[in-house]
Amino acid sequence: MKNPLSILCLSFLIAVVGLPSASGKDAPASAEQLRSEFEAALKAKDTNAVLSLINWKGVSAEMKTDVAGQMTDMAGANVAGVKLLPLPAGYQLTNELNGVRYFPNVHVQGLIDIESTENGNAATIPYGESGGAFYIAGVVQETFNPNATKSISLGVVVMGLFQKEDPGVLTCSYVYVAGDREKTDGFRCTNNWSTAFWGDHIKSCKVTKVSGSGSFQLMINEDGKTVFDSDMVETNDSIAYERKQP
Repeated sequence: MKNPLSILCLSFLIAVVGLPSASGKDAPASAEQLRSEFEAALKAKDTNAVLSLINWKGVSAEMKTDVAGQMTDMAGANVAGVKLLPLPAGYQLTNELNGVRYFPNVHVQGLIDIESTENGNAATIPYGESGGAFYIAGVVQETFNPNATKSISLGVVVMGLFQKEDPGVLTCSYVYVAGDREKTDGFRCTNNWSTAFWGDHIKSCKVTKVSGSGSFQLMINEDGKTVFDSDMVETNDSIAYERKQP
């Protein structure tokens, strides 16, 4: 299953400050109201209601299309619940890609956690406040180096073959380099998950089986090519990848 939140533009989504939502309703006046309306829209699979919580002032046409498509995918998924989480210490609010800096245009106060009905699958997105109203956090874009070296697509794929009565729970952590800076990320999943992002290369990755009976596999992709494939292995330990020095 592809993680619909793994693409950069969904790291922060897009919000418009001080405007009513597309449905004509006022923007949520509290974090709890935002959470409640977002959860109701996702459970109802109401794409329009989901999109009405996002404002679009100053957003490029390309970004609008990307975000709207990914939010439509999210609205079509089976959601068990939505809750608010505090912003973790050291959470990265600014990203840089291909000479462009992306940063939130609201005061980020925490994360919205979306739990799937499939055990172990979850995603988080930031939310914030501006002008007394609450929004799913947005980004603004600033070009700081028009001659920057272009990043390549990177991907981590985890697949499992587990007994139906004993599904596998796996954790994955990885380190990648983007713009000569090392960054760390990861996920927890049941059976299968994949994530894609941009950078220079993946430095290391480790997948560990938490529970379940069966085998699992790790694949590392860079620029459309598979640079590592563990094949299916049955182990109670971990699968690890370390990039060879050029």
